[in-house]
Amino acid sequence: MRRTALSVAALATLALTACKQDQAATAPREAPKPAAAPAQEMPDWKAAFSHEVGFDPTGKMVTVTVKVAPGFHAYTVGETTGKPMQLTIAEDSEFALEGDVKYPAGVAKDLPVGRSVIVEGTAEISAQVAPKSEAAKTVKGAFRYQVCTDEACDRPRTAPFSLPSS
Repeated sequence: MRRTALSVAALATLALTACKQDQAATAPREAPKPAAAPAQEMPDWKAAFSHEVGFDPTGKMVTVTVKVAPGFHAYTVGETTGKPMQLTIAEDSEFALEGDVKYPAGVAKDLPVGRSVIVEGTAEISAQVAPKSEAAKTVKGAFRYQVCTDEACDRPRTAPFSLPSS
């Protein structure tokens, strides 16, 4: 009968290997991670809203015609949660606002964030302006709006404009 002598180092290695295998077999396992929710498509905010700013030199009227795509809305006067549409005439414009800006009345709608005043479809904003001098040639200002769905909103955007008066 032949005996094989194992060194102390070899015995220690065998014992350590057996211990690690035993720990791996009894170690708690991580629970499987839940499946990620399906990614929702981001709305096409740019396609959802368009506007055109015009100037009628005869009536000295600045108008903004807005078009809101189906399934989207913009906020208007009376809104307290989102940013309502706003037409402003710049201080350095050669024209000044004369009277109040006229905004579409909109409709009240219950949304997940609360009751809002919105515009859907096509609407018009108008402002009477007057030249600051006989040489006035340019109306400058800005139009701010925020477009949303019932679940999400794009950031408020401001579009400056500069229009010839003739």
